[in-house]
Amino acid sequence: MASDKQIISDRQKKTSIKGTVGEYEAIAKLTRQGYYVAKSCDPACPFDIVIVDKNGKIQLIDIKTNTFRKNKKGKSLKDKPKGSYKIHRSPTKQQKKLGIKLMMVDYD
Repeated sequence: MASDKQIISDRQKKTSIKGTVGEYEAIAKLTRQGYYVAKSCDPACPFDIVIVDKNGKIQLIDIKTNTFRKNKKGKSLKDKPKGSYKIHRSPTKQQKKLGIKLMMVDYD
């Protein structure tokens, strides 16, 4: 039986698309730089990809898309240049413990 309710909101869909595009752009960039890249298949995994350089050094990477605040304490930032109020990300405690690095990507 079909329901009229959306499974995910339009906002969640847009955010998900940005994340997916960012991940694959990062994978393409790292592959062009000569890394071997493997993608996590577990959505609850604390990292998105594993990269291995030509010497066998392994790094765990969580890819994050740069985002910017639309307003600050009730003030609209429409007239401010993009990047004026970038939202800074930091690794979780688990990511720090596992040595996972964050890789920030832009979404155009």
